[in-house]
Amino acid sequence: MVYATVGLNIVKMASLKAAMKSGQKTHRERSQLSGRKHLGLLEKKKDYLLRAKNFHQKENTLKKLKQKALEKNPDEFYFQMINQKTKEGVHVLPQNVKKYTSEQIKLLKTQDLNYLNMKCNVEANKVKKMQSDLHMIDMADTQERNHIFFVDTKKECNEFNAAEKFDTFPELLSRKHNIPTRQMLMDPSSQFVNSQSEKQTQLSYAALEKRIQREDKLVQTREALALQRQLMGKGTVSKRKFDKKKPTYKWKKQRKH
Repeated sequence: MVYATVGLNIVKMASLKAAMKSGQKTHRERSQLSGRKHLGLLEKKKDYLLRAKNFHQKENTLKKLKQKALEKNPDEFYFQMINQKTKEGVHVLPQNVKKYTSEQIKLLKTQDLNYLNMKCNVEANKVKKMQSDLHMIDMADTQERNHIFFVDTKKECNEFNAAEKFDTFPELLSRKHNIPTRQMLMDPSSQFVNSQSEKQTQLSYAALEKRIQREDKLVQTREALALQRQLMGKGTVSKRKFDKKKPTYKWKKQRKH
């Protein structure tokens, strides 16, 4: 029973403290004076601690460097000093450039050439497929289609009017599909559908043009790499045409034994 009373008193004290805190005055941090606003925000204790910590770190680093400079031996030498150097006071690490022989470079160029051949074939197939698809779309708009209607009498056959049957204009009868009616032509929403299809066709042609340009660049790169590989081979070669874009070389004829 005693323990229960103590626990009840603790709960009451906690609720009383919470009520007292709710009635306390709101603590406000001191702001910068109006005459010192040009100096920025007023520095708080946590800002000072960060600034002081950063300052002391730099100070300790400078002390260690000065101590090392005082204790430096002028006759000190390491073999690693031969390869390493400083540039404008900054330590430059040596670049371990791997040197390849001419045979290794030729082999690497052969692998690159095979990869370029594969990419050229892939791009050529994509271009052919896109060209065939767009060609079928263009042919679909030019091909004529026949619509067959069945009537009961010969008189109805002679007086038959396709424009009235489709409820459209005679100029639109040559379309093979989606022949718009007069009501559809009067509705502005039907124009949106037509413009969307034309926009999609234009995007397809733009994508085809980019594919063709990509294929041309790959072919040029492949030809340049093949030429480099041939120049690395045996035989005396002379440059006959001095053109930056497409130079011409001639190999000296050799008798094969």
